[in-house]
Amino acid sequence: MDNYTENKAKESKLQKKEELVDDTITKGKLSKYEIISRMLGGLVNEIEMLKKDLFEELSVTTKSKERAEKIGKIVFSLQTCLDMKKGGKIAEDLSWLYRYIRYMTKRLQDNEDMNYVKPAYTIAKDLQESWNSIPLEKRQVN
Repeated sequence: MDNYTENKAKESKLQKKEELVDDTITKGKLSKYEIISRMLGGLVNEIEMLKKDLFEELSVTTKSKERAEKIGKIVFSLQTCLDMKKGGKIAEDLSWLYRYIRYMTKRLQDNEDMNYVKPAYTIAKDLQESWNSIPLEKRQVN
């Protein structure tokens, strides 16, 4: 029974990924704005799950280290989206914020240091709220 539940969860996760790929690449439905919005949403969600894992175990586990690695990959992807030439000071500041979150993931993985998780979560949540508050007329379609 456990194996069935686990396989069903994996299938569901795979289906969601396939739908995202279809929306992004095949159908061209998602704008650049929406892609970044979903990435920020995923980042916030993963950090929330990391906090939950750490709270339940009251220590750093293999599961939390794996989640931290995933967070690092999301943040790196967001960081590579920055246009440092056109973005100016805003892109530079965003890069520093992303670097801080990546630093948190490394501290957690390498030193089992949980002190940076809460500030990183606050940064991610604030970034998501700021991104979602961009006026509709300022959001580029492509």
